[in-house]
This record gives sequence, C-alpha cells and structure tokens, in this order.
Amino acid sequence: MAIMYAIIACGVFQKEIERLKNESGLAFPFEAHYLDPGLHVNFDDLKDALKNELERCRKKGYEGMIVVFGQCHPKIDEILKPYGATLIDCQNCVDAFITRKGMEEKAKQGLYFYLSPGWLEAWREIFRRMNWDRSEARLEMGPFKGVVFVDTLQDAGQREPQLLDFFDYTNLPFEIMPADLNHFRSLIIKAKDELED
Repeated sequence: MAIMYAIIACGVFQKEIERLKNESGLAFPFEAHYLDPGLHVNFDDLKDALKNELERCRKKGYEGMIVVFGQCHPKIDEILKPYGATLIDCQNCVDAFITRKGMEEKAKQGLYFYLSPGWLEAWREIFRRMNWDRSEARLEMGPFKGVVFVDTLQDAGQREPQLLDFFDYTNLPFEIMPADLNHFRSLIIKAKDELED
C-alpha cells in the first residue's frame, strides 16, 4: 500500500493544490484538508483550527503532515512541533507562488497588494472579518500603488469581472502577473522531503 501524506492547507491554495493533484504535479500520494482562508485575521481562531486539523490527521495515521500556510501566526512553528508536521518555506501566500527575487523586483516599482485566485474568491469574507467596508478598505489600502493578480491558473481573462469588483471596492487599479506552479510545487516537495530526513 502506498504511503499517504496529509496536506493541511489554507483554503486560499485549494485550486492550485487540486491542479497539481489532477496533473500529477506532486509525485507522492496525499489527501488535502483545507482551512478557512480568513483564519489569519484572528490568531486564536487560526491556532485552534490548525490544532484541530493536525489532531484529526494524526488520528488517521498519515505517514506525515505537510502544512501549506505562510507565517500567518507568530507561533506557527510551536503549533506544528508536537505533531511532527512541516511547514512550507514562505512568508505568505504570495511568496508561495512568486520567488522572493520576483517579489523584490516588483517592489522596486512601488508598494503593491497581491491577489491570487484563492484570494480573489475570499477577499470579501476576509474584509468582513476585519470590519472593512468600502471606505475603510480604501483608507487602509491607500498606500498601495495598485493590485497585482498572480495568474497561477492561467485564467485571468475569465476573472476580469472579479478583478473589476475588487477595483470597484478598493479603487486600486490591477495588472496581471503571469505565473506557473513550479515554485509552489517545489516548496511542497521540499517540505515533504524534510519529513523524511
């Protein structure tokens, strides 16, 4: 029987992980478990949800657990340690799709807010959790020069209505950044390899 791994991921990564699974982009068997994309807004909620899912996965007896989150909780390493789970090596969800060098290059042009397909679908709920109505969102996002949509699924053309919705709410113009899943895939594989060291 094949050794089965658990991937516990922020829901913001769901479409990309499912794409990798469907295209056999990850050469190991796994089951994916997704948590609410807005949990990072409240550290206690995030900690509780992560611990509950780690506990569930431990009881199922997976060979190993890979956690696909950024540094969304200041004590995320401490939360994972008792479960022997590994965390992918990125600061945040954008960092998971774009290399650090790629982000630094873009930063030379100014401060941008990044959206991925998962973020584009979750932003209304995340803003609601932060109590950001339209005027608050525009105030808080005032320092940003614009929005960069990281097109991880290569379907930006179909997402224009959603992008225009975000523009209408935040008043930030958007641009499309072509992307693929190679960097993201490599982070997951690296985390899986660390489980075996």
